[in-house]
Amino acid sequence: MDFIGYRSDALGAAVDLVNAVIEDPEGRVPDQLRGVLVAHAYHAMDAPDSIEPALRAWARRLRTAFEVSTVEEAAAAINALLVDVSVEPHLTCHDDTEGWHLHYAAPEAGLVDRMRATTAFALAMLVSEYGISRHGRCAADGCAKVFADSSRNAARRYCSAACANRSAVAAHRARARARAAGAAPGEARRTAQPSAR
Repeated sequence: MDFIGYRSDALGAAVDLVNAVIEDPEGRVPDQLRGVLVAHAYHAMDAPDSIEPALRAWARRLRTAFEVSTVEEAAAAINALLVDVSVEPHLTCHDDTEGWHLHYAAPEAGLVDRMRATTAFALAMLVSEYGISRHGRCAADGCAKVFADSSRNAARRYCSAACANRSAVAAHRARARARAAGAAPGEARRTAQPSAR
């Protein structure tokens, strides 16, 4: 699902930027955030190392839009992001491979400004279309990462398959323990009663 008609995956980039900063809050992994942008089809290979602090700061701000419990809180967080985004929508064509597509930042805008505009707009479109039912904090115990669900069935509640699997295994084991605990007293009563014969 493409929320903003953009060639890059802005919603995925927003999630992965936030999660990269959660995983590495001190920025010890070199070029990690630039790598996130490249993975989501932003032209970031030639960007200078100096963009990392700006990307990290924006990721921390994006996180506020995921850690909300009401649509009003989400709207307030996203509006705060949009206030700081310079917007000049226009159609552009980089080369024959991409075709005409919409940009939100001015033609002369740098990578960070383009990324800020697209990620803020992607979150705004997600919330305006679906409220807070498709994004948030991972439901796995002990996980601080975030997710955004752009699938048709909108069933995602975890940041990754690993967290979903770990939670399913934990829930299964908890049910098994509960069944065993519930069965143990009954078994004890049956063994304690004398035979009717």
